[in-house]
Parts: sequence; C-alpha cells; structure tokens
Amino acid sequence: MVGDIRIEDVDYSYGYGNNVLNNINLKIESGEKLTIVGMSGSGKSTLVKLLVDFFKPNVGKVYINNNDIQNVDKHTLRQFVNYIPQSPYIFSGTILENLTLGNRDGITNEDIIKACQIAMIDQDIERMPLQFKTVLDENGNKTFTKSGFPRQKKVWLVDWDKKEKITEWRHNWAASVNQALEQKNIPDRISEKSFIEEGIDDTPMQHEGINSKRHERKEFNQQVKNYRKAKASYKNNQEKVINRGHLDSLSKHLSFNEKRVVKELSHELKTYISLENLDDKRRMLFNWKNSTLIKHAVGEDVTKQLLTINQQESSLKKADELLNKVVDRTTKKLYPELNFEQTTAAERRELIKETNSEQTIFKGSELNERLMNIRNDLLTQQLLTFTKRPYTSWQLVNQQAQTIEKQLTTVLAKHGHQLDDLKHTDRGMLAVYQPNELEFISKAVKDLRVMREVKAVVQTQYDSILTTAFPDSDLDKLETIDKEQIYTAVVYYDPELKPLSANDFSQLQQQPPVVFTSQQHQAGLNYLLGKMELKDIQNYRLQRVLKHDGTRQLFIGECGQDPKLDHKQIEMVQTRLKQQTMRFDQYKQTQVKDYRAINYHPTSPKNYLMNILDEALMTILYAKNTDYLRKQKLRGLKETEWEMTKKQRQHQTRNRHEDGGRHL
Repeated sequence: MVGDIRIEDVDYSYGYGNNVLNNINLKIESGEKLTIVGMSGSGKSTLVKLLVDFFKPNVGKVYINNNDIQNVDKHTLRQFVNYIPQSPYIFSGTILENLTLGNRDGITNEDIIKACQIAMIDQDIERMPLQFKTVLDENGNKTFTKSGFPRQKKVWLVDWDKKEKITEWRHNWAASVNQALEQKNIPDRISEKSFIEEGIDDTPMQHEGINSKRHERKEFNQQVKNYRKAKASYKNNQEKVINRGHLDSLSKHLSFNEKRVVKELSHELKTYISLENLDDKRRMLFNWKNSTLIKHAVGEDVTKQLLTINQQESSLKKADELLNKVVDRTTKKLYPELNFEQTTAAERRELIKETNSEQTIFKGSELNERLMNIRNDLLTQQLLTFTKRPYTSWQLVNQQAQTIEKQLTTVLAKHGHQLDDLKHTDRGMLAVYQPNELEFISKAVKDLRVMREVKAVVQTQYDSILTTAFPDSDLDKLETIDKEQIYTAVVYYDPELKPLSANDFSQLQQQPPVVFTSQQHQAGLNYLLGKMELKDIQNYRLQRVLKHDGTRQLFIGECGQDPKLDHKQIEMVQTRLKQQTMRFDQYKQTQVKDYRAINYHPTSPKNYLMNILDEALMTILYAKNTDYLRKQKLRGLKETEWEMTKKQRQHQTRNRHEDGGRHL
C-alpha cells in the first residue's frame, strides 16, 4: 500500500459527548514525515486510530491511495502501519508474539534481537527462564519457568515500576542516543536527569491528563509559562543593557562621524551594532537568503525580500569594516605590549569580545594564553555561524560538495536544466518540479551554499595564520590541502605565530623539538583512552592539541618516541581512534554515496614534516625572501654544473685507475 493519505471532513466523538475531532481535512503526501502536536486530550491519538480503522468516523472519510479504508481488509491495512501506543499493553501469548504483533512477513530472529538491543530490553528477556517463549496473559495468569513450575507474571512486570529500573532504562536510552549523535558528529546531547540534577534553574511543567485534577495542572502549567515568559523578557532586557555597555566601551574610541554611522547602521540592521549581534545578524541573513532564493525559483514574487536582504548585507559589510577599525584602535590602546602584526583581525575581534564580557584587560602570560585559546577555537566558532556540523577536513568538504552537485545535476537534467542555471535563477524556473524534487533541490542548494561559506572561512583562517608565520610566502600558489597540512604543523610547533625563517623551518624539519614532557604525554594518552576528561589536563597547550585530528596525530607520533612510555598504550590509543574513525566513515558512507574515507596513518613528527614540505613548497613559502631565493638559485647552478661535468669526472676517474696518474 503506497500512496497519499487523505482525511476529508472527519468528525469523531466518544459516545454522546462533544466532538474530539471537528471537520478535519488533511492530506499527507507519500514519503512525507508529519508530526502532530497538541495538548493532552486534543485528539492526536484518536486521529491516528482512525487511520488504522480502530475507530470509525461519525462523519467523513479516510483514504489511502484514493481507497476508502472502510473497503480495505483490516488485517492488510494494519500490516503496513507501525503504531506505538501511549500506554504499554500486554496481549496474551508469548513475548515473541507480542513483539511481532501485526508484523509483515520476513521478520527474522536477528531483526527481533536487534530491535530488543536498541530498546535496551534484551538483557531483561534473556534473564527470563523461557526468554522469548515466556507466556504472558492479559488476565494475569501465571507464566512458567524452564522447569515447568508456575511463575507469576507480576514477578517480572513489577520490575518496570521500580524507580531504579526506570532510571536505569532512561540512562541507557540517553547514552545510546548520545552515542548515535556523537557518531554523526552532531554536537547536541540529551540527558535523563531532572532539572535539579542538571542544575537548571527552572520549574518543570506537569502532564495535564484527563482526570479531575487536569484543570489544576493546566492552571499550574499556565503559571509556569507566564513565569518563563517574564524571565525571558528580563533576560532580553539584561542583554540589551550588556550590549549597550559593550557599545559604550567601544564608543570611547569612536569619532563623532563614526558614532553617527553606527546609529544609522543600527537603524538599518534593526539591531545594536556590537560584535556579538553582527554574528547573529550574519547567520540570520544567510538562512533568510537561502529560503528566499528557493521561493523565487518556484515562482513567488520575493523582489521586496531580496532587496531588503541585499540592503542589509551591504549595511552589515559597512558595520564589519567600521568595527574592525574600532577594534584595531581599541586593541592598540588596551594592549600596547601585543605584537599587532602577529594577530589577525578575527582574533582581535574575539579578544575585545572577551575583554568586554569579562571587563578585564589581560596581561602577560594570561594574554598569550587567551590569544592561543582564541586562535585554537576561532575556526569552529566562525563555522557555527553557518552550520552545526564540525569541520573535519578540506578533502571531506570537497567530497560532499561533489556528491551533492552530481545528484543535483541528475535532478535538473530531467527538466532540461543545468547546475549553472541555479546561479542566475529566473523566476519560476522550478515551478514545474515535483514536491519531492523541490524539497531535495532546496536542501542541496542550502548545503552547497553552506559548504561555499565554510570553504571561504577555512581559506581565510589558513591564509591569515600562514601569512603571519611565513611573511615572505606566496600563498596563492599553494593548494588548500597543502595549506591545511602546513597549518597543522604551525599550530603544533609555533602556536604563538613567531615568523619562521627558512633556516628555522629547515632545522624544524631535521630535528623537530619535543613539545611536551613524559608526564604530559601520559596525561594526553589517558584522555585519548577515556580515563580522564580534557578539562582535567592542566597544560592548556596540550588541551588545544588534543581537540583536533591533525595535531592529535603529531602528538601521538611524539609519544611514540618517548622511551619512558608503555608503547602498548600508544597502540591501544591508535586502535581506539581507528575504531572511532571507522564508525564515522560508516555513517558518512550512508549519507554520502561517493564518500572516500580519510585515513590518518601513524607517523613520526619528522616524517610528517619531511613529507608535506618538499622543495617546491619551501620555495612558495619563502617566495619573497631574496636571500633564500639567491641561495636556491646558486644551489641550482651548482647542481647543473655538477651534471654537466659528470662525464669529465668519470673520464678522469677511469684514467686514474688505469695507470695510477691523472692525465690533463
């Protein structure tokens, strides 16, 4: 049974009471996912039960694939429906029969066992004497042990009502969901704990139900809503005060004309001009533009919206440029000891943000530590403006973009369009496309725009860091994947971004310094083995290194050269990381058809540096260094001269061996 679900003019009431459902009209497309949300007793379950013909509507019809379900065999209909009731029911029969209730043919024992493992009930069933063959009865009749002696049903059912058992199940379920989220690199997490246990200062709402106390609970829930609304309003006012304070602290360094421009831009962008608010505005405009462009392609008139978006993008750019000037001015005044040229504009913005939020001017080692923390987290923080998915590697982003472009090209080709047509979309271009095609195109275009922004942010970050470390470089000649590898080495060995001369880097290649002590090596391995948390590591530099794949591999390579460590530990770490990578790759392969796994091979720091930096890359990194280029040219001439005189040397050697003398 495949097709749309259609509900037409449906009314339903229980007995002679008021209607639970009134004049319901609903169409659900085939393949569409729908969530029905409402208060307790609003008719959600009733509506679902009408779909499987548990109840018959007082008025109206329910159709599946244009067939009235009243004319469809109930057994056939219910084979194609999965229904999870609000209350658990036990039907007479075995556990196996209860689990496969209403199933379609082809369900194997492996499917049942896997489902029980996911639901965390496999161990409970295995502890029963007859396991899946244990007989249950809805009247509470006795079940039987493996020896044939009667056992009361409540012996194992009552266990469900125990607080400890429920807590255990909720904990296991939350852990299982969090593990799945982690494998998919989704940062969100859930918890089975109460507000009090989690330290959340809030009042939970109550389930209203349908008994005589429901009005009291409904009134209580309304009070909770009003309290939360008042609390949110207070928080918003506090944020406005804070934003105004931040603006005031920056305004000390604004000229009279700049203050006028800030006022105008605040009006145009409809927000306070602050470093935090501009980030939020950038995210909002990005998402708004995505949805508006799709509406334009479908045929909607969105001229006014696009004009507003373009105006706000222009104002946002002006505000960014203005704040960058103010931030630079403020940084020089508040932090005169800071080496201005060794920081990027984005780093200075984050430094001023933290200075404002903590109302503290950092000094000495605290300032250096703060800057390195900012530098370490900056890329992730900037990417969160566009996506919640963490950045893995340049190669993976390219793979994902190529796969989406390939799929998008296939869909567009069905209607005689090409990928380039989406770059300058005419109004109504997608009007003839099917709903499922439009849904795919909308998501694909958004994903491609996100990836384009991600690439731009990543390239800007790499260029700013490498330009600081290699001021004589010509980065335009470098592939981004090469920049990524060099960036990893710089972050690991030169976190303060001191300019590296050709001699410094050559020495770094030949004899990479040992960055961490044996004690720190051990602490890092303990973290990677899951024996301690990252926050418990006292060395902040080590914390930063362990957060990222590339620097983490350099750390493991350095550990491999430490004679004081147990090398079995290192092997265990490598095995654990490999397993995590395999799980991630398996997930990606289900999401990206042409996904190719990115393997990090164990290597020593010296081998890593020698492999990524050949002669050609060194020439690019020191392209503007005249002394380095002169030496390179001189060495090239010597090598050419050596090759040209090769035959002459061979002739001289042969004559010397023949008569013991040298012929001129």
